[in-house]
Amino acid sequence: MNRSHKLTIGLLSTTHLVLDSYSSFLFQLLPILTVNLQLTPMSVAWLSPALMITSSLMQPIYGMISDRYLKRSMAVYGPLIAALFFSLLGSATSMPMLFLLVIAGGVGVGAFHPQGAAMVSRAVTSSGMERHQGLVMSIFSSAGTVGYALGPLIIAGAISLFGLDRSWFTVIPGLLVWAVMWRYCPPLEIREARADGPRLGEALRRVWVPLTMLYFAVVFRSAVSVSIQTFLPFQLQSSGLSDGERSLVLAGFIFFGGVGGFFGGTLADRFGARRVTLLAMLLAPPLLISALLTPGWPGWPGYLLLMAGGTMLNLPIPISVVMAQRLVGMGASTVSALMMGFAWGAGALMAPLTGELSSVYGFTRALLGVSLLPLISALLLWLYPEGPEGRRLRLGGLATSHGD
Repeated sequence: MNRSHKLTIGLLSTTHLVLDSYSSFLFQLLPILTVNLQLTPMSVAWLSPALMITSSLMQPIYGMISDRYLKRSMAVYGPLIAALFFSLLGSATSMPMLFLLVIAGGVGVGAFHPQGAAMVSRAVTSSGMERHQGLVMSIFSSAGTVGYALGPLIIAGAISLFGLDRSWFTVIPGLLVWAVMWRYCPPLEIREARADGPRLGEALRRVWVPLTMLYFAVVFRSAVSVSIQTFLPFQLQSSGLSDGERSLVLAGFIFFGGVGGFFGGTLADRFGARRVTLLAMLLAPPLLISALLTPGWPGWPGYLLLMAGGTMLNLPIPISVVMAQRLVGMGASTVSALMMGFAWGAGALMAPLTGELSSVYGFTRALLGVSLLPLISALLLWLYPEGPEGRRLRLGGLATSHGD
């Protein structure tokens, strides 16, 4: 891998870290903004779906646009848009203004992801280092997860130092990465389809069975992750933990999820994508359930099990993206968006069901129930079809059988 390809991967991974830190500002600021703007629970309830729709569910649209027309613009200007609008959240003076800031910032976050993932993948394949594709995608994916975990700490520190109305100071990292991206980000060279080759739509239809299974495996995994991030703080609050203690537990869960994503690609390169993903989905439920049922919860034994469960839960994230890219073989931005954004967003929209369960059975029982969902993902991966579209499961480019 030459210096240019390393620069591309490092630049995009760093940008991913900074970008995703902005996307978690809202959840840290919501309690404060609810009081300052005198927001009703109904109005607050619309903010998270607005962010999820623009930053995640619309990623396939951004991916199709970047695949067809824009070679680098979304990757370059997405971080700038996110930084500008999310850094202004503390300056919002009304619910409509806050809503518009969330929507605009979400567009910036969503626009970067499919093209960024495609550019990282292309850098690996262009360098002839396909056998390390899982590792590289893990670095890119984990950088975003670490940034997401750091976001609440960054905005909390900025507010403590400068005040809520000067939250715009946090725009500085975003401006810096935008300037570097504008100067050094290479174009995304679109692979032209051969005259006798399939178009993207036809390529997707050919692999719709394994791609659908892979998609829903990601959806159920994502539903668990988002539900825990959303409702674990309430469960910990009912157990008597302070605001600071709750934020540290949640940050640890997110951070170790990023650690899992980092090692996931490396393990898949060595042992096979399907095998590693299936094992992770089988291990996540008992670890999460054991954490919540540990005597003396919340306490250190339970925390350690929770972090281990988060590691297993997020370990397959980069693997799923590369598996989908290799299934289709073209339209990398669109396929990346399907796995990273649309599947994550669909899983996140299942979180309100966890809220309904919590209102009936309590937070602990609701989280215990949702922790079983990765078993459905495991079943889908076990049934992953064997055939021309289901065999190339080792990320490094080595064809393996269905039972790799």
